[in-house]
Amino acid sequence: MKRIAIVGNVSLDILFRVERLPHDHEKLASEEMVIAGGGAPSNVAHWLARLGHAVDLFSITGTDPLSGVAVDSLRDVGVNVAGVRRLAGFGPSISAIFTNGRHKSMVGGRPRAAAPWAELVGDLDLSPYDHVHTIARIHPLLFAGGRRADLVGRTVSADLNGAYGPDLVADLDYTFTNHDEISAGTGAPDIEALVAADLDGRPHHLLVTRAADEIACLRPQGTVRVTPRAVDAVDRTGGGDAFCAGYLHATFAGADARQAIEAGLLLARATLGALGCRPATPEVDAALVTLTHTPGHEA
Repeated sequence: MKRIAIVGNVSLDILFRVERLPHDHEKLASEEMVIAGGGAPSNVAHWLARLGHAVDLFSITGTDPLSGVAVDSLRDVGVNVAGVRRLAGFGPSISAIFTNGRHKSMVGGRPRAAAPWAELVGDLDLSPYDHVHTIARIHPLLFAGGRRADLVGRTVSADLNGAYGPDLVADLDYTFTNHDEISAGTGAPDIEALVAADLDGRPHHLLVTRAADEIACLRPQGTVRVTPRAVDAVDRTGGGDAFCAGYLHATFAGADARQAIEAGLLLARATLGALGCRPATPEVDAALVTLTHTPGHEA
């Protein structure tokens, strides 16, 4: 098992299961509502901790009760949250999500705190860790002027969340993105051609998830593609984060790219069977048991 640092936001999700979005002034009844922990890096922290890794989370949130709920949800599964700075007057990061299994719509509120984040990242010593996982907006704080000295000798991954740039992808050892987000952000219909042109001769390892159609791992030595098995999803929120955690876990265990994709899909598929990013279901428990014993699994 690895010692892992996660640097990124901790959030709270309010999820509504609905067949459609409400019309103007309509009060639509939700079939099911859940309040649960969220935030892409925090979701990855949750799953890696449940897979047995020693995970430390470094983040900033408020002193209010909702921020406390978000932090406690991670502490409860074994994430070390001592590195979470709780600042007075700093509100929680909250997302309202409307989902029907096929589609989702989300509205998120995230406090702006550039200075506290820069201070937090500047104070970190990441040299004790085997791996660091973060988000794209933290990249400039870790790689300004090149890879920080405390990152030398350890791997770094990030959820791009729609961000893209040749330096961003080349600096990181593993990057993860949803196809729709990166396509919308770049305007490029062919992401593989874009990456091949932008990063010709430069190292990269970019995982592009395309819903139920395909997972592609773009690398200089060639693209690995896997078509997932069909799944009747209850909620797709957080599926990409579960995939990221499963992929990293399998990679740490020595799996190749195809095996790691299959491991990521196994965990992602289990999470899609219930509402919320981190459901506690027998299907999730079974996936975690499988992943702790084998580096890969059939997609």
